[in-house]
Amino acid sequence: MLRSLSLRLGMDQKHRRRSTRTLSPLQLPEILVIIFSHLSDETLRQSVAPVCRLWFQTVQDVIGREVVWYSEWDPTQLTRILSMLPGAERLICHYPFTRLSAERLLIDSLQRLEALYQEQQLNQGSDNSILKQEQYIDQSGAGAGGTQQYRFIFHKHVPLQHMELSISKLSSTSFDQFPFPTSLTTLKLTFCRSFGSSFSLTRILTLCPRLVSFHAKSQNNFSVRVTLEPFEQAFQQQSDTLTPTQLQQHMQQLQQKVFKTPLVLRSLIFETLYLDQFRFKNILAVTPQLKELKLIDMEIGWPPTWGDLLTYIPTLPCKLESTHFSLSNRATDTGEMDTMMALYPMPLEWSLWDLNVQPSLLQSLETTANMVTKLELYLSHGSRGYSADCHGRHMQSAPKLIHKYLCNSPHLIHLRIVRSAFIIEDMDLFGRRTFVDLTLAGSYNNPDSASNSAGTGKSGKLEVWQCRNLKTLQFEINAHLDIVPLSDPVQSRILFGYISRVCPNLEDLSISCPTVCIYGASHQSYTPRLSLGLEGGLCLLSRLRSLRRLKIEEYYLCQSANCEVYEMNWMDPSGRGAWSRKKRQEVMSQWGPMEAEEARLETERRKDRGPEKFTPFSDAKKDVALAKELQNLGLLVDVKNMVKEMDGGSDRFVCFPELEKMSFEYPVENLPRNELHRLFPKNSRLDGTSLIWS
Repeated sequence: MLRSLSLRLGMDQKHRRRSTRTLSPLQLPEILVIIFSHLSDETLRQSVAPVCRLWFQTVQDVIGREVVWYSEWDPTQLTRILSMLPGAERLICHYPFTRLSAERLLIDSLQRLEALYQEQQLNQGSDNSILKQEQYIDQSGAGAGGTQQYRFIFHKHVPLQHMELSISKLSSTSFDQFPFPTSLTTLKLTFCRSFGSSFSLTRILTLCPRLVSFHAKSQNNFSVRVTLEPFEQAFQQQSDTLTPTQLQQHMQQLQQKVFKTPLVLRSLIFETLYLDQFRFKNILAVTPQLKELKLIDMEIGWPPTWGDLLTYIPTLPCKLESTHFSLSNRATDTGEMDTMMALYPMPLEWSLWDLNVQPSLLQSLETTANMVTKLELYLSHGSRGYSADCHGRHMQSAPKLIHKYLCNSPHLIHLRIVRSAFIIEDMDLFGRRTFVDLTLAGSYNNPDSASNSAGTGKSGKLEVWQCRNLKTLQFEINAHLDIVPLSDPVQSRILFGYISRVCPNLEDLSISCPTVCIYGASHQSYTPRLSLGLEGGLCLLSRLRSLRRLKIEEYYLCQSANCEVYEMNWMDPSGRGAWSRKKRQEVMSQWGPMEAEEARLETERRKDRGPEKFTPFSDAKKDVALAKELQNLGLLVDVKNMVKEMDGGSDRFVCFPELEKMSFEYPVENLPRNELHRLFPKNSRLDGTSLIWS
């Protein structure tokens, strides 16, 4: 068929068409528009359409389709996105603010989807692999004359299986009336600004009997309560909203699955919620397949300990493989910690509570260093208040100890440091963090950092993370106690330079900043943000050749002169055009005075700290090369060398060749090019055709 299409392409040169008619860049990639413009209408109908349809069907058999919905989009876009929901396997829904019209659209779409699923269940004998054709009006594709365009979508009756819902507060209903699809196998709820809210866990488990993984968390410690009424009561409340047909099915489900067949739940994670642990036992009693149980930063009823639950769990038929138990702003006592370690050994995966991270615990962890592949560190929300004493000196102990551990953990693959990490100081191997305000010929005088060789051990060897095969890295940058503002470009150069050199195999990188920081003796507050301009060294991350996902969030991006389009568009091949390369060269040509001041500060630094000799971690070639590459960490010359490599004219160097999604202070992850167009929608220039982002 493909050979036939190629032959027809050659035969139809004489039928070259001057207009693509209904084809547009909004619907098809540009290359296809160009190719199809050379084909006749007959070839498009007889060859192109069948081939494209066959490709689409084949892809559907291989991967599941994902739909992303954001309530702040305009009504036309919301309607268009929701029309793609039937047949989608995964739904990621962001509903951070109260918008009644958007909420109604979402709820109505989920109810129609559930009706379609129930109808499909009733007709099990029918062929569910038959493609269904849907026709709808795409208002966004209307031309200048307002002509409506019709698009056809072919999809299977694939039930929705995975759902992520980030939500603040519902306007027209409650969380316990939200129409969660009964076909779900994975459900993740994130409550944002949901003070005083609650949700029924038993209702969700009754409504979604196929649920395998359930994760619920509250952001910013807003006291979301997990209610745990008996299954009979949850079912009775749910039955009031069902049709007679659905009611009959759910009666059978209640009799056969809830009471006679245990739940299939395998993973249950709660974070920063209120939980009645005594009623929670009823849930655990019907989950014999449970493998992962994590109760993180929780508020529980009296007594405020895990002792009773830890005693009860070993009596259950389930055998847990991954666990975490921590109470909000409280360290686990020694007895409970010993019980956890004895009952639930974690040779491959460790999930730690920052208040429990002590040298003795890390010594136990290091005994299995060659086995640990995944490490998570959580910080209590109770330690994140916006008062002047937030993140006191005692809160630095856990990140410092974790840094020491990472310097001796070559086999770690996944690292998540959730909500806190004081790590820029540890990344500052040469004490250059005070090289700030280079245009003003000055630097901060920070005696603590000047006297410390953060990256050097007693042996004089570089102390850097040894996890070269790290694939996942998620952490938060906090600079409450740092006299150097986080927004200064030198901080970003150190951060991006260190990560790109020390963790070259990263596939998933997520960096977040707190909304408000308190720093210095005067307890001044500021809104932190990383410098994403050329001087800030974001381009240093282009060394990560395997990066697939990049997310930098929770700060104000591109304020005033912080960022221009040519300083970020190198992420897309279109940003390496002549105009962008020229603008970057013009910016760097003005760095001469700053480089001179930087050289002066570097001379003073070496003079004050005395002669120092850094040697590689080992004699291996990779460690020798790394020690050499890190010599320019934090300096402007590191950025200039990277830009020279990117814009040197070699077509073989592609920035982020594997990057699929990225996001900068935006809840929806976009294609790189689309995210750039979202960041710079007006008064800017992007090489190439502008694309619609979503």
